[in-house]
Amino acid sequence: MITVISGGEDSLKLIKALRNLLYDSDISVIADTSDAMWTQGHLVCPNLDDIIYLFSGQLNKQNWTGIKGDTYSTFNFLERLNSNAITETVPDKDGDEGSAAQLSDNELASGKPAESATGICETVVSENAVCETASCKNAVCEPAGSEASENPADNSGKNTQQSLKYDDLTNIYPIGDKQRAVCIARAMHLKNRLTITQSTQILSKSFGVTANILPATDSRITAYAKFAGEMFSIADFRAICKTDKTADYKAEIEMEFTKYPQITKEATSAINSGSAVIIGPGHISTISPILACRPLRKLLKKSFTIAVLPRLPADYIPGRYIALDRLIETYKGFADILIQDIKDEFCIPDATRINTDTDSSYKAESLAWEIMSHIGSR
Repeated sequence: MITVISGGEDSLKLIKALRNLLYDSDISVIADTSDAMWTQGHLVCPNLDDIIYLFSGQLNKQNWTGIKGDTYSTFNFLERLNSNAITETVPDKDGDEGSAAQLSDNELASGKPAESATGICETVVSENAVCETASCKNAVCEPAGSEASENPADNSGKNTQQSLKYDDLTNIYPIGDKQRAVCIARAMHLKNRLTITQSTQILSKSFGVTANILPATDSRITAYAKFAGEMFSIADFRAICKTDKTADYKAEIEMEFTKYPQITKEATSAINSGSAVIIGPGHISTISPILACRPLRKLLKKSFTIAVLPRLPADYIPGRYIALDRLIETYKGFADILIQDIKDEFCIPDATRINTDTDSSYKAESLAWEIMSHIGSR
């Protein structure tokens, strides 16, 4: 059995390739939940959900997120309802009532998300927040947090003290109808005092998944990316990373929590019982919150761990991209094998150089074979 610490889209592609070499029941995946958000009364966990969709054969592989063929009728109708409310109640800057554009019935019936749902908005942390916010410098150092004990279910349906982009009437998180049902089910689980881990087990079983899919922690943990002088939710920051490939190397990841994040006993068991742990490839902003969970790094040091680095920028030199430097040094602290792409111009000492591309099934399978050969020859 192997355990994969998922770093987002590239990790999903690697996991897909590993499924050609291993039974699903021999794969455990530990996922980040710091991108989770309460929106319209239910809990969205994009990283966690996409792994479930992958193993169930329902992942939308056009953009590697969400359910393939999903419709957006509820989302579009909700936008229409809220646009009417805004027209009635929200004045514009000149004191006149705003005129929010309304969706036509044809748009509602199209099953496609309206374009107005996209955009980037700054995340503001309330001065009255009771949670401690720790600037973790991309979360590869140990942040300081509150010792208050709190079950994630205690926060079910509650605002988490931040003014999030998708919490108001004008910005509705674009989520498909089937995926919305998944998020509603999860919210119901938490409101009935189940943990994220227990909820994930129920959802995995419902989707017919035999792989062991696990959140890194059951504690509520929310990450934000500080980039170019602004604070972004992880959902918004991922949109930035699609256009600015170096954004993930420059951002500082700040985490908010009410209880210091601890690795779950289920994730601990998966690491201890497996023959190897594979980290990444993926976004620093996705992997870092997982590595911040205690005592994960101590567990990884005792396990046979292979860490796959993201591609280095062409102009990379030590000191230019601090977030990337911290990740490399963190990996060196526990990884038995540090994998670097063979095409990188800068060579990291003692790194194993192979092709880490996952942009085609063939390349992803080649990477999977390389990694499994290292595990088999240990």
